[in-house]
Parts: sequence; structure tokens; C-alpha cells
Amino acid sequence: MSELLLTYIVPVYNTERYLSRCLSSIISQGLGDGEYEVLVVDDGSTDGSVAAAEAFASTHAQVHIIRQQNQGVSAARNRALDMARGHYIQFVDSDDYLEAGVMAPLLYRALDERIDVLLFNYKSVDVEGTPIPSSKRNDQYPSTAVMSGVDYLSGHSMTPYIWRFLISRSFFEKGCAYLGDEKGWRFDTSLIVCEDGSLIARFLLAAERVAHDGTAAYYYVNRSDSAMHSSDINHIRRRLFSQVNAAAAINDAIQRHELHYGKSAPGSVAGLRNVYLFFAMTKALTSGCVDEVLQRIRQAGLFPFPCVGPEANYYGKKWKVIHTLMMRPRLWAFLSKVYRLIKK
Repeated sequence: MSELLLTYIVPVYNTERYLSRCLSSIISQGLGDGEYEVLVVDDGSTDGSVAAAEAFASTHAQVHIIRQQNQGVSAARNRALDMARGHYIQFVDSDDYLEAGVMAPLLYRALDERIDVLLFNYKSVDVEGTPIPSSKRNDQYPSTAVMSGVDYLSGHSMTPYIWRFLISRSFFEKGCAYLGDEKGWRFDTSLIVCEDGSLIARFLLAAERVAHDGTAAYYYVNRSDSAMHSSDINHIRRRLFSQVNAAAAINDAIQRHELHYGKSAPGSVAGLRNVYLFFAMTKALTSGCVDEVLQRIRQAGLFPFPCVGPEANYYGKKWKVIHTLMMRPRLWAFLSKVYRLIKK
């Protein structure tokens, strides 16, 4: 019997349209049938997602379906983590998919080099698979040798996407005491967005063996109908508060790291914290939530915060101009009123 090397974790919520493509890409990675498992966690879908998963599982013994009431993506991922058996873990969102045949060599590299965390590149596409050009300089890095997580973060931006990683399950389960994760790493179920970044910041700071592979292994599907594009004001508020809370969690990791080692954490970690705060304030302006979001940021002790910059892959004077306006709360609130009057 083959050794179980990799567990794919696929949280599902109302993605019937995309699920077969996702699962088909997973089984097309060049791994033997006994070398991997696919844990599909249905988070209370109300469409035909479960039926689509069951149809796939009926012909692929590696696919296992876990059902739960709707609790959010973090709870779904955590439940699968508790059941995972592979040496490595990979998270795949159910509306995304993988490049055929690339994960086997990435996995074997991770095994051969005893890597805790292996990152890889990705491509942004629309729902039909058409590439979407990047509007900014991104983090599609070339391959690197193995180094510590701190050294990696010192030369790379902090990617906030959990699906860009192969992660050693033993490393993930070990956790890190000084960061407050002595029982292993799990997703914060109180966060409805940015849950990836707050977790990634902690485990990359603690990882001893990290490498980047230049392979573009993952297709991220940009959907206009996703919850991220919802115009419901209550949902927007929850997202913005979650974004601020994620920034606060990253700041806590930075402080714990600096207290433990007596020196500054890599600037890219603070860069992601600043990105979350910056874009929470930007969305607050367009949605009319400036005062509420600003209050949350102040309560977290994070105002004023630095401008986004090269450490987070943002370049140019426009960000500094926006940041200058943003750091004047009364002016930012006034601009929010003007913006919404114009948009009426």
C-alpha cells in the first residue's frame, strides 16, 4: 500500500458550477491513488454542491465528503485539518483549480528537502479560465533554496493566500509556543475575511525550512458573484471589522516575535498588516463606514498606521497621497460623504 503523502482540503459552499473542474484538476496531479486524499468539507451548501461532490466521490475513492452546518470557511478548514492524514497539506478553494501535473514534483521536492512550508506561484483567471493581467507588481517569485521563514520574509512580500502553500502536517500540528499556538495552528473562526493572512504571518515567522518554487501551480478564479463583491452594507461592515481584527492579530504576532527574539520582525509582515488597514479604510470611505472602522482601528491601538509600500508590493506616489488624506479622519469622513453624494 502506498504511503499517504498529501491531503487536499477543499471547503465548499454553493460552488456547484465550479466543483467538478476543481476536483478533476486535483486528481490530475500525477500522484498514485494511495498517495493522496481529498477532504471535501461542505459548509451547509444549499445548491447542488453536495450532489456534485458525491458523484465525483463515487468514482474516486480518494475523495471523502464531510458535511457540516454553515459555519464559515475557517471552521470547514479546521475540521478537515483535524482529520488530515497526509505528510503535507494543501488548501484548494472549490471555485479554483490546479495546473495539471505540477503538484507531484512540488510535493517530492518538499519531501526530499524536508521543507516545512513550500510556496509556489499562481495565475489569476476569470470564470472561463481567461488570464487576468495584474494591475500592480505582484509576487510571482523565482525558485529559492531552503531558508528560515524570517529570512524568506526579509526578501519577499507576505502573501495572504493559504492556497499558495504546501505545508508539512507535522510542522502545522507542532505550532509555536511563543506565538501562542502551542497546540498547533488553526484558522480563527471569528474572521470572515483575511483569515489566511493572520495565520500565515504566524507560521512563516516560526518556520525553520521555507522555500519558494517558481512553478505557477494554482489558478485563482476571480468571480464577480462572490461574497467579496457583495453590496449588502451589513456584510460589508462585518468584512471590514474582520479585516481590522486580522490586522490586529498580525500585529500581535509581530510583537510576540520581537519580544521573543529582541529584534524587529521582517517588514513584509507589517506590510500585510498595513495593507489590511489601508484597504479597510478605503472601503469604509466608499461604503460610508469611516467612523465605525476608524473606531475599531483605534481600539486595536493601530491608528495612525504606516502607508503601504514596496514591502507589500505597492509602488508609486498615489498610495502616499491617499494615505496622507486617510490619516486625517475628519477629511476622510468628509470625502466619504462627497463620494456617496456623487454616486447617488
